[in-house]
Amino acid sequence: MKLFLLALAVAAGWDGPTSPGYSAGIDGHTVFLKSTNPGAKADAIRQRIHADVYRGKRIRLSGSIKADRAEHGGALWLRVDMANGDYILDNVVDLTTGGWTKRQIVADVPPDAIGISFGLRMKGQGQVWASGLALDIVSNSIPTTTIERRKDHDPGAPRRLRDEYSRAPLHPVNLSFDQP
Repeated sequence: MKLFLLALAVAAGWDGPTSPGYSAGIDGHTVFLKSTNPGAKADAIRQRIHADVYRGKRIRLSGSIKADRAEHGGALWLRVDMANGDYILDNVVDLTTGGWTKRQIVADVPPDAIGISFGLRMKGQGQVWASGLALDIVSNSIPTTTIERRKDHDPGAPRRLRDEYSRAPLHPVNLSFDQP
């Protein structure tokens, strides 16, 4: 049995983290995720949208991230969920420390996709920030960066995903983090 904790709203359109070892918030036009205890494993902040507008298209999540002593790294991530529970997941190379670095993820959205989730994640101790996020439809001439389609072996995944995406907007909101 899987246990899912209730995600807290970080800003309009954004939720997470779900574990007690992390906190998140807005700092100007950036979002941050930081560990709050030594036992923190991994967590993320995210936004979910319907896949309707993006089905059959190639999309790119781009933005800048920076990290401060992110023990096992921080990254942008993108997940495309299918109605049967399958998914495509990608996250960019992890940063552990350093200034602002531009990153992008490119993925195809299959015809059976029901939703897209994306955001900022971190593993272990430290803090990461993201700014200047954009989710765009791009030309098929731009290569994908994502891994192959995977199966979710949880028999409850299709129903859970339908429920989660039933409340999601059609387009990304508050990518500039200017709405609390």
